[in-house]
Amino acid sequence: MSELNLNCLERPPRRSGTGIPYSVVVPNSEAEGKGATRRCALPGVSAAGPQLALFGCYTSYETFRRGAAQAPDAPCLGHRAVDSAGQPTPYIFQSYREVLARVDRLAAGLEQERLTPPNADGMKLLGLYSRNRPEWVIGEQAAFAHGGVTVPMYDTLGPETVEFVVAQTGLVAVLCGGEAELRRLAAAARGGACATLAAAVTMDPVGPAARSAAEVAGLRVYLMSELEEIGAAHLEAWPHRPPSANDIATFCYTSGTTGNPKGALIRHVNMVSDAAGCYAMGLAHCTPDEVYFSYLPLPHIFERQVQVAVFCGGAPVGFWRNNPLELVADMAALRPVLMPAVPRVLNRLHDKITHGMLAAGGLKARLFVRACEAKVRGLHNGTNKHALWDRLIFAKLRAALGMDRLRLVVTGSAPIAPHVLTFMRILLGCDLIEGYGQTETCAGATITMPGDFSAGHVGGPFPCTEICLMDVPEMGYLHTDSWHGGDPREGGGGGEPCAGRGEICFRGTNVFAGYYKDPEKTAEAIDADGWLHSGDIGLWTADGALRIIDRKKNIFKLSQGEYIAPEKIENVHVQSPLVAQSFVYGDSLRSALVAVVVPDADAVVAWHAARHGSAAAAASNAAVDLEALCASAALREAVMEQLAAAAARAGLQRFERVRRVHLEPAPFTPENGLLTPTMKLKRAEAAAHYASVLDELYAAVDKYHTSHL
Repeated sequence: MSELNLNCLERPPRRSGTGIPYSVVVPNSEAEGKGATRRCALPGVSAAGPQLALFGCYTSYETFRRGAAQAPDAPCLGHRAVDSAGQPTPYIFQSYREVLARVDRLAAGLEQERLTPPNADGMKLLGLYSRNRPEWVIGEQAAFAHGGVTVPMYDTLGPETVEFVVAQTGLVAVLCGGEAELRRLAAAARGGACATLAAAVTMDPVGPAARSAAEVAGLRVYLMSELEEIGAAHLEAWPHRPPSANDIATFCYTSGTTGNPKGALIRHVNMVSDAAGCYAMGLAHCTPDEVYFSYLPLPHIFERQVQVAVFCGGAPVGFWRNNPLELVADMAALRPVLMPAVPRVLNRLHDKITHGMLAAGGLKARLFVRACEAKVRGLHNGTNKHALWDRLIFAKLRAALGMDRLRLVVTGSAPIAPHVLTFMRILLGCDLIEGYGQTETCAGATITMPGDFSAGHVGGPFPCTEICLMDVPEMGYLHTDSWHGGDPREGGGGGEPCAGRGEICFRGTNVFAGYYKDPEKTAEAIDADGWLHSGDIGLWTADGALRIIDRKKNIFKLSQGEYIAPEKIENVHVQSPLVAQSFVYGDSLRSALVAVVVPDADAVVAWHAARHGSAAAAASNAAVDLEALCASAALREAVMEQLAAAAARAGLQRFERVRRVHLEPAPFTPENGLLTPTMKLKRAEAAAHYASVLDELYAAVDKYHTSHL
């Protein structure tokens, strides 16, 4: 088995096979320090200007009702219940007609009980604080029915963050999941800073103790079904007052890696123009027969933005049970046609499947490698399908995962390694496209096109977006650059031609309105010409596609004056099989980098088995003491070797390579405070948490330097 490998995955097509450039230059738009403005290049799209409406709809309220009108009795919102034996049921769906009736009743109930009065800024706010479930969508649409604005909060947030959000916005009522969320709201109410918080509406029944604790904290507690009953008796008294396109639709609290989160204000036009762009580019066109799988948190704008397009087409949405261990089981029960896929999920699938197939050895492993090689050759020839290998191998894998009906998968929210993207394309055999944006662009700003099987770029601008690159001279990036990587004077080894480099900036109808009560941060983000500065560094390829190459924010200097972008290095690290997570740290008074690395448990098991020749160890994680291995010099050396190899492949400079690592058996998670709810590393918290470890790593570096004087 040792000679078997999947090196073919490292060789995806280099160029788009669609024959259509990804962007076009706006004439005479270049300026000092600023590259030319670029727009979507699809025929008929760039000339038409921003796509503001979606089938005549200008708000999320209208898009949802447009979908309901298309298929009133078709399934809309689905979930899995638990039967009497404690087992999950098949998906149970409410129809669009049933959902709209509940929306109308809840909207009237909220008004009748005066739960969404205007705050100091005239906004009628409703907090949403639960996991993904049908009631979340019903609550948001009920708020929109009377021109309301939603304030979503991740269900993992603790009382302190909840208190900050409630205090800043002046929330009066929060629609929450059940007892856990109600207790956190009560704790926030007792904190003293939440003077406006007066009511909690629970989706699930709660026990008397939790209700009593909330009432003692000064909250009125409603059951959602009770509020719907109140609304049913007063429907005629509360006719809808829908929002307009430029009204604020929702707050998106960006999960800040330092300090308090920022409340990004998203308008209805932001959400609808992004969705309209998807339809204009032929990426959406959802129908009532195409079920969507919802597992990314709804407070994240990526998930909500996709659902705008899904609901507008009258398509159904099935929600997972909010348990990562049951993700594949829920997917298999639903068999979705449409789904989002963040890199951490795709990385996990890639690792599980490839490690498992190669570890099987013998004929099975050899056939798998041949199948992957054949399908990668197919990608170079413009197809992700293969009559023989799909039937023998990949169709069976797709069926086992519940991914056998997929038509479209969109990945985004973080960079994805090219070899993982290539493998998932040959596995799924459907359109797997990659998007790029941020909360402030309402998720989508660029997208790759179906039929383009190249990797390492994020496509071109949405129809509603303009993009330019601005100079970052302190990092050596200029919009006039024509080469990236290597030295063209010496043959340009490892480099490539480009059409400019610089900070990626956006302008368009999908750009947010600003940060709530934070004019300073808003002015930092959006300049006087309306350009939103992303903090990411990009380049334009020969196809007019955007490639992200660096990060302007979170950079620091080492003592020798070299700038370090830790996220770039961490993204290189996680391409190593033994590495699941990485935290790169540099002290500005020192000349070297160190890192805390969380090993991939499955890969460590396989490494341990190969090293000791134990088939039993490979078969069971229980056979391996991960904590003991993390303390071993052997695993540490193996990780360092892989990091060095990954750094060489990525062309990292010597000063960008870590000198010492600490292996951490416990992963970084939102629960232990080292990740945000959107899975971004909290650098300040990580540095504080590992302060003594980092000191020890630097002591080892110093000892090495001293011994080699």
